[in-house]
Amino acid sequence: MRSAAEDLSTRARIRDAAIGLFGRDGFARTTIRGVAAESGVSPGLVIHHFGSKDGLREACDRHVIAETGEQGLRKAHPESAGRQIQDYLADPGQYATEIAYIRQSLGDESEAGHAFFAAIVQQTKAIIETGIDAGTIRAFDDVDATAVVVASNSLAMLVLGKHAARVLGTSELGPDMLRSLTIPALDLYTHGFYTDTSFLDAARTALHASAGGTGTSG
Repeated sequence: MRSAAEDLSTRARIRDAAIGLFGRDGFARTTIRGVAAESGVSPGLVIHHFGSKDGLREACDRHVIAETGEQGLRKAHPESAGRQIQDYLADPGQYATEIAYIRQSLGDESEAGHAFFAAIVQQTKAIIETGIDAGTIRAFDDVDATAVVVASNSLAMLVLGKHAARVLGTSELGPDMLRSLTIPALDLYTHGFYTDTSFLDAARTALHASAGGTGTSG
C-alpha cells in the first residue's frame, strides 16, 4: 500500500504537471492522459486523486491562488517586498509557470475563469486590509472596489506584457522590465497621480448629480 506521504507527493507532482500544461496549452487542449504522461503516472491515478479534469483544475487554481496570496501578503510590508523584488531579479524563471497559468485563467471565459479572477480580487482585498492594519496602506472608503482596481492593474501587466516590453525595449516580464517599472509604479501608488483633489471632487460631484437626476426622473 502507498503511504500518505507518497500519495501527497504523487498528488503534488500531478498538480504541478497540470499547472505547467494548462499554462502552456490552455485548459481545453490539456487532457488527463497528457497530464498523466507528463507526471509519469497512469490516467487512472490522476482520476483517483482529482476525480475529473475539472477537479484537477480546481486543485491547480487553489494552489496558484494560495502561492500568489503568500507573495502578495509579503508586499504589504516594505522589508518583505524588497526581498521579493531581489528574489525575482535573481531568478525570474521560477515564476514562469505560474505566470503562464494565470494568463490562461484570465483569458478563459468560463465559470472557472470568472471564479479565478474573483478569488484574486478577494486575495487583493485581504492584502489591502493587512496593509491598513499594519499602517503601510491608507484606509479606503470602499475596500471592495479598491481591490478590483488594484487587482486589475496588477494583472494587466501579465496580459499586456509583450506590448509593454516592446514599448520599453525590454524582455517580457524579465529583470530589465522589473527595473524599468518598479519605481514608477510604486511612485504612483505612493504619491498619487494628480497634484490635488480637483479631479476627485469633480467626479464625486458628477456622480452625485447623476444619481440625483436618475432618482427624480423615475
